[in-house]
Amino acid sequence: MRNFLLVLPWLCIGLPIVASGDSDRTHAEDCPGQEDSSHCLETTGNELPGKTTVSSDTLTSEDDYNTLFCASVGGKTETRHGFEYPTGRSFVRIDCETEEHVYEGGLDKRSSLDSVQQALFFGFLTGKTPAVVIYDRDGKVGRFEYRIKMACERAGVQYISFP
Repeated sequence: MRNFLLVLPWLCIGLPIVASGDSDRTHAEDCPGQEDSSHCLETTGNELPGKTTVSSDTLTSEDDYNTLFCASVGGKTETRHGFEYPTGRSFVRIDCETEEHVYEGGLDKRSSLDSVQQALFFGFLTGKTPAVVIYDRDGKVGRFEYRIKMACERAGVQYISFP
């Protein structure tokens, strides 16, 4: 497996992205947090619902990080894709989607452990290359980040960690 440094424009932040790999979050039947409808909005660029711009001081939630990351790669956030399964039909929302990739973004904590499965499923649905983006908020490779990275390597999913 090759390791490489990928540098993307991070709007006003200018941070490098460390990535490795060969080459989203699945929501329940509807969008969780219905009381916060901004979670389900499709946004592009560096604008967040209810805020004018995104800077390092405004990153408070996973959605904020996903919006900023997606803007930096020229993608679209929270794209919805339907699928059929043996006993019905449902949909998923992909954290970030570009012409070639589907990205599942997550914070550096336990709740991101299912990110590899989600990225693989999104890749299956769209025919695009799956990738996992973990937002490293403490500057340490913790146990959950390590588990996700090893699973990505085993599954052939691109792993990106924002320092």
